[in-house]
Amino acid sequence: MLVTPKSTLFFAKNEAGGKGFNLYLMSQAGLPVPEWVVFGKRYFHEFLRSPGVQNSLDLTLERLLTQEITAAQAEKEIAELFERTTLPPSVSSSLEEAFKSLGAQNVFSVRSSAADEDSLAHSFAGQLSSFLYVTGKEDILKYIRQCWASAFSERGLVYRIENRIHLKKISVSVVLQRMIDPEKSGVLFTCDPVAKKTDTFVISSVYGVGEGLVSGALDADSFWLDAKNGKLLKEEIVEKKEMMKKSSSGHCDMKSVTESLINKASLSPEELRGLYRLGSTIQEQYHRPQDIEWAIENGKIYLLQTRPVTSLDKDLIGYPNLWDNSNIIESYGGLTSPLSFSFALRNYKAVYVQFCEVLGVPNEIIKDMDSYLGNMLGSLNGRVYYNLFNWYKLVGVLPGFKQNREFMETMMGVSEALSDEIANRIKPHPSWDTFAGRLRKMVTGFNFIKYHFTIQSVVDDFLHTFHKDYDRFRAMPLKRMRGDQLVQIYLDMERNMLGRWKAPIINDFLCMVHFGLLRKLTTTWLKELDSTIQNDLLAGEGGLESAEPTKALLRLANKAAQNEGLRKLLETTDPKEGLEALNQSPYQEFYKSVLDYLDRFGFRCMSEMKLEEIDLLTDPSYLFVCLKNYLKSGQTEIHDDSHEKSLRRQAEEKVASHLTGFKKNFYFWVLKHARKAVKNRENTRFARTRIYGIARTIFQTMGEDLASLGALDNPRDIFWLTIEEIFGIYNGTLPAYNLKSFVDLRKKEYDHFQEDTDPRVMTRGAVYWNNSFVNEEDLSQISSETGEWDLKGLPCCPGVLEGTVKVILNPTDNLDLNGEILVTARTDPGWVPLYPAISGLLVERGSLLSHSAIVAREMGIPAIVSIPGLTKKLKTGMRVRIDAKAGTIKILD
Repeated sequence: MLVTPKSTLFFAKNEAGGKGFNLYLMSQAGLPVPEWVVFGKRYFHEFLRSPGVQNSLDLTLERLLTQEITAAQAEKEIAELFERTTLPPSVSSSLEEAFKSLGAQNVFSVRSSAADEDSLAHSFAGQLSSFLYVTGKEDILKYIRQCWASAFSERGLVYRIENRIHLKKISVSVVLQRMIDPEKSGVLFTCDPVAKKTDTFVISSVYGVGEGLVSGALDADSFWLDAKNGKLLKEEIVEKKEMMKKSSSGHCDMKSVTESLINKASLSPEELRGLYRLGSTIQEQYHRPQDIEWAIENGKIYLLQTRPVTSLDKDLIGYPNLWDNSNIIESYGGLTSPLSFSFALRNYKAVYVQFCEVLGVPNEIIKDMDSYLGNMLGSLNGRVYYNLFNWYKLVGVLPGFKQNREFMETMMGVSEALSDEIANRIKPHPSWDTFAGRLRKMVTGFNFIKYHFTIQSVVDDFLHTFHKDYDRFRAMPLKRMRGDQLVQIYLDMERNMLGRWKAPIINDFLCMVHFGLLRKLTTTWLKELDSTIQNDLLAGEGGLESAEPTKALLRLANKAAQNEGLRKLLETTDPKEGLEALNQSPYQEFYKSVLDYLDRFGFRCMSEMKLEEIDLLTDPSYLFVCLKNYLKSGQTEIHDDSHEKSLRRQAEEKVASHLTGFKKNFYFWVLKHARKAVKNRENTRFARTRIYGIARTIFQTMGEDLASLGALDNPRDIFWLTIEEIFGIYNGTLPAYNLKSFVDLRKKEYDHFQEDTDPRVMTRGAVYWNNSFVNEEDLSQISSETGEWDLKGLPCCPGVLEGTVKVILNPTDNLDLNGEILVTARTDPGWVPLYPAISGLLVERGSLLSHSAIVAREMGIPAIVSIPGLTKKLKTGMRVRIDAKAGTIKILD
């Protein structure tokens, strides 16, 4: 049976090959395609079943694969095999059937259509034979045989071997199509394949048959059209002295072009418009950029074939996603395990569902928002990103979307403007545009405003309840429980602690609004004052829970400094042996104080949002590193914040002298709420750190349980599984449960994720294919033109100093510090114990609301954040001068 325009979709797709199936789709869409039929792959396989053919073919291909013969020799052997083999009778009888609809008297093209030709993954363009202007039954049969043989051409065989395409699964169909005799032909791209843009169509055109263009024998005119409206943007007209026209059966010859047409545009404005319309139709049908062959005969445009543009290394038209990790890198820096990512993804959804509930968003709307509430985060090459698209949609539940969008960008440290396409797609949920929606938004806005006045009592109640629940879970013998028990404990904690997260999330949004509003008012009303006055106004607030572990460590260091023997023990003992050394020492009172510290703060570690990190309860070495640093640097006193309070007071006086009346009152009202929200944000985030500490213990113990069962090789391999997979182990919902293979696969994947990804990434379509997460950073543009500074970022806490740099990027780096300027990619609360032993802080990523910025202001440490190229330009041992008021760094040597 032949494939015809009237065939069923299933039959055509299975039989016609890439080129033939595209003809079928174009015909079904009513596009102008010359009449055709396809000798499907069944004819080819019937031919291979002829006596001796398949065995001889397999033998030749086997000799090629074992390199006994070359691809050229294989081509010759196969061509001879096909030539001497008689065609099955069905081919001839089907051709007679085809002539009834196509007309035996017509001239035809005979084209190969391999099953994998024109696929998205591979392009066989130019490797398979096509024959033009073929006449008569005998010639058509001859060229069908040659089309089959062309699948085994030298070029085709080499291409398949290089791309690991199975040689013994080659399948070829043949298109028989009425041949038109065009005055002009060419190719239309529904994109610009060179510039890799979709806002332009590119047309190449020659006189005569398009074979001269495809083969490269002829130069072509080129036209660039606007993809939106078909307007001619640019044209390049070349000298066209020759064209290809009909010759003997199956061949074309060069002919001379009429003198008057040589330097004239080969396409008229009307023909360009016609091609644009057809290209737009095909683009809409295939939903990806197309490479279309066309021809014009007697003024009518015909489409000969279409295939995807396979030269593009990026998806240009897929649905976009905008990823940014400017802020979240503070919590999830570098590679993050599958367990940590899936744990965060699950909890972000739960928390923001609560946010919508507390603002009075109806349940049916929340359900409708599920597609983005469940995807607030993404994982690109093992690194955690915000899906900004979905965050903007979430902000849309509040009144004042445009303003809140700007405030959110400030809080997240997002500085790049949105493209028009993204801006148009992040509009608030459509239900808000209805009358009922506007009423709902008023209620939501009222609820949000209400929290401006009640948030402190709400946060205090939350912290009170939280600590009661936290103490209950902390007292449980988690490390002695079975895995199935721990699943239930975790779910209980998720319900009773993470499930009551409304206060922190409401405060986070209040912080976003008040901090953003404060910044806007400062830049608008206080232009003549120092641009960093906002930092001074926020300094000296005090009351940060996240600073308490560091203060407790400083008190321990102060005790040790007063006892020479104890001091010497701590300074000379390897931190890994510090706890046992104290246990066997005469300093039992100090030992008990350390044990009390571990009981209260043992959940702490650097990068503490990542469950795979090792906390102080598991390995207390970090505690002894910090004690040694304090003793060595002489920093054993708790920081006196009188300087910060003085800066704050002076800044308040400046504001009071510049503003009067309503502006003054409103500014200080916003300032009061911004201070409160920032402090509450830090304290509720520290509560989150405590929960993560319990979760870390739960999952570590589950890992031990699974390793004891032989399900994992190592207890820590549990971090290579997702939280859903871990629950599935105990709930019986895993489709496959060879956990060791999961772990091995992910470890190998992560081995390829060593290169840092960009802070902001735009992807289209399938996120992990045809998208780039890494672009080369141009450090040459970072330094000032005058040479006054080499690096610049956001100033956080003022101060000018010169000093030596110490670069620390990971908890496994050397953490010894003695007054150096700490340089790092990002920080989190677990880094704070390092701060008393440093003189300055430089952070590559982050914003003015980053933890590093807030704590540095409280501790009076000169600090700059968001410094492009910092860790690539500065190395340990360099001397620099930093001006943390101006946000600049000058490399001295």
